[in-house]
Amino acid sequence: MNFRERKKGRSMILNVTSLVDVLFLMLIFLLVTTTFGRSPAVTVTLPRSATAEETVDTPSIVYLTVDGHMFVNQQPVVESELPAMLVQLRADSGEDRMVLRADAGAQHGDVVRLIDIIKQSGFTRISLSARAAGAE
Repeated sequence: MNFRERKKGRSMILNVTSLVDVLFLMLIFLLVTTTFGRSPAVTVTLPRSATAEETVDTPSIVYLTVDGHMFVNQQPVVESELPAMLVQLRADSGEDRMVLRADAGAQHGDVVRLIDIIKQSGFTRISLSARAAGAE
């Protein structure tokens, strides 16, 4: 039996501490499980190829845009500085592979000249990137 009088006008107290804890746990779970897509800073439209294969281990990448701008690992570089930068990259990494991602609208002569520069810098294995024929 309860002999105490009930006080009128007293509202119920809601403890939200556990609610805040659950919300923070859900936020942490969301951040941990979210996969962040890696999108390159350099936008090139790769040409289509029926025999294109996806590479798992990506070495250094040289980009050539449709307007002739060049990037090494997404860092802009002018053509006159490119050979020295590639020689330094080859010495630092010890890798002899290079991937060339040239835009489909890039001039053929620019692509050939860039391949020559890459080869003269000491890279012996050069891969050209392309999209699979059915890829968007």
